[in-house]
Amino acid sequence: MKVLIIIAHPDKRSLNHAILKSTVDYLKEKDHEVKVTDLYEQQWKAGVDSKDFLDKEDGARLFAMRDSGTAYLSGMLSEDIKAEQAKVDWADIIVFQFPMWWYSMPALMKGWVDRVFTKEFSYTGEKMFNTAPLAGKKAFIVSTVGVPRGSYTTGQLGDINDVFFPIQQGTFALIGFQTLPPIIGYMADSRKSNCFGEITQEIRDRFENIDTVEPLKTSSGYTPSE
Repeated sequence: MKVLIIIAHPDKRSLNHAILKSTVDYLKEKDHEVKVTDLYEQQWKAGVDSKDFLDKEDGARLFAMRDSGTAYLSGMLSEDIKAEQAKVDWADIIVFQFPMWWYSMPALMKGWVDRVFTKEFSYTGEKMFNTAPLAGKKAFIVSTVGVPRGSYTTGQLGDINDVFFPIQQGTFALIGFQTLPPIIGYMADSRKSNCFGEITQEIRDRFENIDTVEPLKTSSGYTPSE
C-alpha cells in the first residue's frame, strides 16, 4: 500500500506531529510505503499566481483554472507543483492531516489543493467524480479539534461531515477520490484527554481494515454543460 500524508501544522512539537510520527512508524512497521508532504517545513507557497505556469507570458491576464490545465498538458507547471502531483499519482491513499481552524483546513493546505489539483490533472470539463482522472484513489481527513465529541453530534457546531462537506464533497469526491470517513481527535488541547491514544489507535484500525471501510455516500452525479 502506498500512502501519501499531507500535513499542515507549524510546530514540530505539536500533537499533530506526534500523531504523524506514530502513523509513519506504524505504516513502515507493516511494510507499507509512505511519503510525507510537510507544508510548513517545505515553506509551501499557498497562492496561485502566474509563476505557477511557466508558459505564461509576462503581463498576460491570468485565468487560473484554464491556465493550470494548459500548463499541465504542456509540462509547464512549476517544479513544486509537479513534485506534488507525482506523489499523488504514486499514492493509493492520500491522508490530509491538520488541526481544524475555523471549520476548515489551514491556509497552506488549502493552497496546496488550489495549486496541485489543476485542471486536466485532477478534473476536466467532461470528467469529474467517478470519471475524473484520479478516480479510484482513497482519501480521508485526520484532524484535531479542541472540543468534545458531542459538540459535533448533539452540540451547536453541526455534524462533522457537514462541517467538512466542502472538502469531502467539493474536492475529494469531485476529483474522483473514494472518500472515507474522517478521523477526529477531540479535546486536543486538554491535558486530561486521551486524544493521542484514541486517534492513533483509530488510524491504525483504519489502515488494518482499509479494504472494508465503507466510503461516505457523496453525490457523484455530474452532467457537463453543453
